[in-house]
Amino acid sequence: MDIQIEYLEKKVKKYKNLSIVLAVLVVVLAIVSVYSLTHVREYVVAAEESENTQIELQRELDSILREYETMKNEYGEINAALAEKDSAILAQAAEIEKLINSQADYRRIKKKLELLQNQGKEYVKLLDSLYTVNAQLTDENKGLARELGQANQEKESLKQERENLQQKVNIAAKLKAYNVSLKAYTNKDSETDKAKRVKKLKAHFLLGENNLAEVGNMNIYARISLPDGRVLAIGNEDAYSFFNDGKRLQYTVKEVIYYEKTSKQLTLSWSLKPDDVAVSGTYHVQLFTDEDFIGEASLTLK
Repeated sequence: MDIQIEYLEKKVKKYKNLSIVLAVLVVVLAIVSVYSLTHVREYVVAAEESENTQIELQRELDSILREYETMKNEYGEINAALAEKDSAILAQAAEIEKLINSQADYRRIKKKLELLQNQGKEYVKLLDSLYTVNAQLTDENKGLARELGQANQEKESLKQERENLQQKVNIAAKLKAYNVSLKAYTNKDSETDKAKRVKKLKAHFLLGENNLAEVGNMNIYARISLPDGRVLAIGNEDAYSFFNDGKRLQYTVKEVIYYEKTSKQLTLSWSLKPDDVAVSGTYHVQLFTDEDFIGEASLTLK
């Protein structure tokens, strides 16, 4: 009986100890569960905050780059002058984006974003300075272009005036023959209008006075043409020819005179060959120097 009671007491004690252990385990499990749930919740919250931070930083970077590109576009081609500065800013932006994607330290990224934003502002200041200088240069260039245009107009006007003056001088310097006449003479130097009696043709004229003409030797040419238009000449056309106004002309008589700016009475004479006989009709004479046509006249022989 005592043995049974003792056995029962031991059994009760064993179950009692087991209950305590179970109770402790339950408490421990409860504590672990609470701790685990808390940390899981904190991890989830931290992950969400990290993701939100990453999105926020990316948005901030995108916003800075959008503003930067907008400001660059406003300055057009001027920003090409600062290509090296632009490359440095874009490289910095790429580095920041890489840090954001790798979830690097928030404060480090924020500091770099602030630096990037300041770099963008400095870049815009430089662009603004270039724009201002460019605008000033453009205005100066326009002013210089206007001045150059005016100077060219004045130069052209002066050139035209000089050309007009020179033309007037050239015209004024031209020699003229006055009282030009073509007469026919007999063998005894008697004037005649009978073709069969003609042995000489003479061009008489007064070479005018001109203070603007040059002093010196001067060629005077007489072109006497027959009624049919042929020019009287001693030899072939090349030997008895001269150039006037770019044209080769045949002459009948040539005389070299010394001109001294004063008027001079001249006669250029052409004699028929002994066997030649003049034809009836109208003869013409034209008088030239090497530069100018100076006069003309005609004669009709019966």
